Amino acid sequence: MMQWSKRRQSSWVQLAGHQGNFQLSEGGEVLKRWSEIEAACLHLLMSDTLREFVPRYYGPLSRNGSNYLRLEDLLSGLSNPVIMDCKMGVRTYLEEEIIKARISPVLRSDMYHKMVKVDPSAPLAEEHVQGAVTKLRYMQWRDAVSSTTTLGFRIEGIMLDNGTVLRDFNKTQSLPPLIDAFLSFTKSKLHILRAYQSRLLALREALKESGFFSTHEVIGSSLLFVHDTSRRANIWMIDFGKTMPIPNGVQLQHDMPWVEGNHEDGYLTGLASIMQLLSEAIQRARGGCLERSDSQTLAEDEVGMDVQSGTG
Repeated sequence: MMQWSKRRQSSWVQLAGHQGNFQLSEGGEVLKRWSEIEAACLHLLMSDTLREFVPRYYGPLSRNGSNYLRLEDLLSGLSNPVIMDCKMGVRTYLEEEIIKARISPVLRSDMYHKMVKVDPSAPLAEEHVQGAVTKLRYMQWRDAVSSTTTLGFRIEGIMLDNGTVLRDFNKTQSLPPLIDAFLSFTKSKLHILRAYQSRLLALREALKESGFFSTHEVIGSSLLFVHDTSRRANIWMIDFGKTMPIPNGVQLQHDMPWVEGNHEDGYLTGLASIMQLLSEAIQRARGGCLERSDSQTLAEDEVGMDVQSGTG
């Protein structure tokens, strides 16, 4: 199978998360920094109805004193793939992170500067004086200013076929600009949009039957959209480092409003939003195809009239 160049694989690593968490690899594998939580999730997923929607997990690996998860390289064999990472759910922080932040808050100047870069007015007066915010405060703010809180997902980034990474979606809250982003991402190609729609329908059915999904709070996980020039398109569930088993006695719906203590993650809320978005994108793409077809027919008619006029 054709392998990615190091430059392009590195672009995907940047899109997928912190670059230090990954090691570039050969042979159809990606090495991700070891996480006990993610390893436990992947082990369960390999025998779950969702196994067709997650990268294959080959087990642990030690290299140069560090431990890694050996994962299937979802981009191996693809020709100039285009990639989009959608962070799923109505929040990206665990309930236990709220408790920890209350007990022992840690101020982070790096996250303060990230917040100011997006919106200089976002920090409170006290936070401006401190020049720092807590990680929880930053994550809650980031969820609120994006479409995470309103729609149950947000676009983390898009990698174009030339390797360019786009991340300018952190203040997008409503559906219309996200539809535009999907149409741009797919270049309004109906076969790609429909392939993604079909994959999401299959994922929704698999989630209904999944023992893993019914017993886990899925936080900070993403759906990775991938298509290439050979008309292949796929969607994968990735990133399970914050996905935790739910406490005994708790039942999740995955589409109910979250209040502290109920552990609802809003995963299905986000999935429904993306499916609605795709349906509207398909309608717009079909309208564009009809317009182009009508224009072509009109042009052909005009040529025919010119020919008839010339022979008359």
